[in-house]
Amino acid sequence: MGNPFKKPSPPPPDPELEKRLAEEKAAAEAEKLAAEQEASRFESRKRRGLIGSRSLFGRAGGRGYFDTAE
Repeated sequence: MGNPFKKPSPPPPDPELEKRLAEEKAAAEAEKLAAEQEASRFESRKRRGLIGSRSLFGRAGGRGYFDTAE
């Protein structure tokens, strides 16, 4: 029997797990940064009036003249 008042020792570090967690964290940060940049681009274009329901540059379906999907 062990001492009931003693804190159990932490498990040994797992380098493979730490490496995988670091890669997942880096991928999540990159995805978040890409989403923030896309949102910033959209807000900038909306603020300038290039996109929106009342935009002079709008086409049917909400696409503007500067849409790259053409």
